[in-house]
Formats: sequence, C-alpha cells, structure tokens
Amino acid sequence: MGLRKRSTWGKGLVVIAFWVLGAFILIFTLSQVRDFAGIINDSGVVRGGTQRVVKMEVAGKSAPSTEQRVTSLLEKLTENEQSRLYKGPETYEFMDKLAAVTNQWQLIEAEIDALDRGEGSIDQLLSLSETHFTLADEMVMSAQQRAEHDFLWMGAICTVLFLAAATIMLFMRNDRILKLKTAYFTDPLTRRKNMLAFEEQAQQLVSGSADGAYLVAYTNISNFRYINETYGYEAGDQLIITLARLLDNACKRDEVAAHGNADHFVLLLRNEPQRIERLYEHVEEKLRSTPDLHFTGVLSFGCGVREVEQASDSIPLLVSDAIAVTKEAPAEGGISRYDQAFRDAVDLKNRIERHEDHALANHEFMLYLQPKNRLADGALAGAEALVRWESPELGFLPPNSFIPLFEKNGFIVQLDFYMLKRVCQNYPMAPAPSGEALVVSVNFSRVTILRDGFVERLLRVVDGAGVPHEAIEIEITESAFVMDEDAVIAKLEMLKALGFRLAMDDFGTGYSSLNLLRKLPIDVLKIDRGFLAENTDAERSRSVLKGVIDMARDLGLTIVCEGVETEAQIAMLRELGCPIAQGFAFSKPLPEHGFRELYDIPDDGSQDR
Repeated sequence: MGLRKRSTWGKGLVVIAFWVLGAFILIFTLSQVRDFAGIINDSGVVRGGTQRVVKMEVAGKSAPSTEQRVTSLLEKLTENEQSRLYKGPETYEFMDKLAAVTNQWQLIEAEIDALDRGEGSIDQLLSLSETHFTLADEMVMSAQQRAEHDFLWMGAICTVLFLAAATIMLFMRNDRILKLKTAYFTDPLTRRKNMLAFEEQAQQLVSGSADGAYLVAYTNISNFRYINETYGYEAGDQLIITLARLLDNACKRDEVAAHGNADHFVLLLRNEPQRIERLYEHVEEKLRSTPDLHFTGVLSFGCGVREVEQASDSIPLLVSDAIAVTKEAPAEGGISRYDQAFRDAVDLKNRIERHEDHALANHEFMLYLQPKNRLADGALAGAEALVRWESPELGFLPPNSFIPLFEKNGFIVQLDFYMLKRVCQNYPMAPAPSGEALVVSVNFSRVTILRDGFVERLLRVVDGAGVPHEAIEIEITESAFVMDEDAVIAKLEMLKALGFRLAMDDFGTGYSSLNLLRKLPIDVLKIDRGFLAENTDAERSRSVLKGVIDMARDLGLTIVCEGVETEAQIAMLRELGCPIAQGFAFSKPLPEHGFRELYDIPDDGSQDR
C-alpha cells in the first residue's frame, strides 16, 4: 500500500512540474511577445524618425527632439540586446542589423553637423538617408522574423509540455479507473472475485455456450456460526479466504467462483456428471490438509444447484433460484437441486401461504387427539391435541407439511390459539364410566410463547371458555430453548404460577442439557421416540432409557414415552418403570368424533360453544 501511494504521489508531482514549467514558459513567451512588439515598434520609429530628421534638414529646418529620440531608441535597443541572456542566431542577426543602422545614423548625424557648419552636402545626406532606410527596413524585418521564430518555438515547447502533462494525466486517470474497476469487482476479504464480477463473467460464458452447458451452485458453511463463536472471527475469516482460494483453483478455465457474503460462495460450473460432487470432495480434501485450520473435522457444506437451461438465462435469477434451494437444504448440509420436486414443493408452499387465512376462517384445521395410556392397565390417562389440515383445494395435509412454514412466517401464532380454542370448546372430555375430565395437551411454538401478550391471550381463551387451568397441559418442544432460553423459562414460570400443567416434548432430540432440565418448571417429561428406535433390548439402550426415567422420577416429573408401536416396547417400558405411553400401539391420532367413539365420551355439544 505504501509503495502504491508513493508511486501515485510521484506521478502527481511530475504532472504538477510539467504544468508549472509550461505555465512559466507561457508567461515567458507572452513577455517575449510584448518585448518583441516593443522592439519592432522602436525599430519602426527609428526608421521613420530618421527620414523625418533628413526631410526637415533638407527643408532648412532642424528637429533636435526627433534626433534625440532616434539616438535614445538606438541606445536602448543596443543595451537590451546586449543584456539578453540567450542569444540565438536570429538575435545575432538582429544585432548586426541594429549595429549597421546605428553606424548609418551616426554618419547622418555627422553630415547634419557638417551642413550646420556649411561644409556638408544635401546630396550626401539624402544618399545616407536612403541607405539608412534600407538598413532600418531590414532591421524591422529581422525583428519581426525573430519574434515569429521565437513565438513558434515557445509555442512548440508549450505544446509538447501540455501533451506530456495531458498524457501522464490520461495514464493516471486510466490507472485510477482500472483500480476503481478492480476494487468494484474485488471482494475485500478474499481479494478475489465478488458477486458483481461473477455475474458479469458468468453471463458472458453462458451467453456464448450451448443450452444446458452450465450449472450455478450456491454454497454456504452449515456450521459457520459455531466456528466463529468457538474458534474466533479471525479463524472464520481465514477459513473464508482459504475456501475462496481452493474453490477458485478447483474451477476449470471456463468456470467461475466468487465469494458472496459471510460464508456464502457462488460458482458457475460445467454441467457434467458428478462435477459438483467431485469439486467438493477435492475442496474438502484440501481443507483437511491445510495446517492452519484446526477445525476442518467439524465443517459441513450446504449447496443449492440450479441448471442453466438456456444460454439466454439471467445469471442473477439463476443465483436467486440456487439460493432458494440452499435455504431449503437440510441443516446438516448436502446438495439440493432446483428440480421439479423442488418446484412442486415451492408451489405447495406458495399455495399454503395463499390459503392459510381462508383455511383458518373456514375451520379447515381439524382437531385430532391421540390418547396417552397408563402402562399398568392400559387405561386412558390423557390426550394430546394435534392438528390436521383438510383442505378442499390442497387435500389432506399432515402437520410437517405446514407447521415449519407457519413458524417461519408467523402464522403459527394464530394456529396455536385456534387449536387451544378448539380444545377448550370440547371441554370436558370425560370418558365413561368415571366421568372425570381428561387433561389435554396443547402444543405451543416458541414463536407463539415469545410473542408479546401471550399469557394474557391464553388466559382470555381458557377463562372465556370456563375451562379450569389444570385441565390444560401446555407442551413446548425441547428445541424451543435453543434461543432465548431465559425468556421462554420466564413465560413458563408465569403459566406454572397460574395453575397450568407444563410438559417438555421431544426430550432427547439433541438440544437439551441436564442443567436446563433442572431449571425448567415442568410437570411432565415426554421422552422422544428416538430412545426406542432399533435394538430396544440392547443393554446400552435400556440403560440410557432407564437412567432418563429414573432421573425424571427423582425430579418429581410425570413420564410419558412417545412413539410406542410394539408390544415389546410396552413390555420394556413397564419393566423400566415408565408409567404412561403414547403411540400407535394404543391408537393413532383420531378426529375428535372418532376419539369420542373409541373411548365412549359423550358429545354434549360443548364444542359448539
């Protein structure tokens, strides 16, 4: 950077020097022009003055002032020429002419003096005057020629200096434009191509290729935030710089790679079989062998791929499509393609969002209930409220097709309270013969719980329906505590103080810690079905599950195991001391009327409240 600054300053000083020198020469030239004009004028006066003096003398008159004027002008001209620093050939020629005129004037003066004494001759005076006129005329012409010569010479010098300065300025301007253009197309972190450079170069390559010759890949580091927070931001920057270099080097001559923003990169690759897969294998291998990166074992990449179908396709639009695929890629990374299946998924997503408000207003979201059963005797111990969407336009939709979308766009808040209202409308669910009202679990998203006014709105719904607080069990998933843990716990403590039962859903899916479990004001721990997956009789699996059950019991929590599907699992859970289970081994989720029929629950019309 210092060398570049000194180089720029040096060029600037050269230009300034040229301009100063040019200005000096221009001023000097103008001064010379004025000087030469005076010389030419004085030479003309000498020529004319001499003729006047002679005419007056011939007429018998004298002109002493004119004589004095001519003499002083000749002395002035002689003195000025002798004092001139630079005397070129033209100056010496003029000085010779000036000396001849001066000598001739002195002869004329001598002849006039002789005439005054009565010794001179008029004819001699006229002859001297004629010769003087010729010499003076040559002197004037010499002065004019010198002025023209010097003016042309000075003009040429000024022109050369101006052209030199202008040329240097042009080079400096072009250099500055080149640097600005380079900076405009250069990523400040990696010092390689940025998105603007990528779009320009990629568009040129695609436009000159056959249809389907290329693909656009947009990639990001799936766990980049973890790397920044664990190893520091300098390590994260170094990873980005290294990855940019590796991707750049892995590209063929007619391919392009560029850094987007943060941990995102974009590539234009030849649409060849396994091209993107081979490139990532190569890059990951190089990363693992990079000595300065000590965390390559935890790296994973997500990548969205969009095929360039036509040479006229717009690169920015293709990148946008690839980004959209990347956003829908699995959290653990992998390659996702912008294909018909993705288009169908996007179309369904858009249709869902267009219909969500209409569906809620027209009661298309249906209340389903799945029983919780006591393992000791199989008796009904409660139920979980679940949602299904029965849409005339979209068909029957399971929750995993719309719940994640609603959590992203915020519509989950309206749906959560809608389902709470449906549960309250069906209170009490009292199976015969005991007639005791069941506790019904209602799921709430973290998005809903953290919304301002959540507790107040919940109370308005429950109290407005006249439902006892202890009849509602509020379920929140384990993943809800990943962010804003303290805020979520504060809301749960408020609900606990108001008499609501609280349950942690999906315990064991990978987010919670024992310390978190200690802090939560929950009543029920719902063990995720993952504890039952495969090898349920394996000693290690049994030990882990038994440890969780014993720990929950010691904490005074009611234990519910989800996803129970077989008699073998029921037997194992009984043996381990789990009191309640939920799953297909007892019943799949049922519509409200089917649930009533299965458990002989009278329909007293309460759902119409």
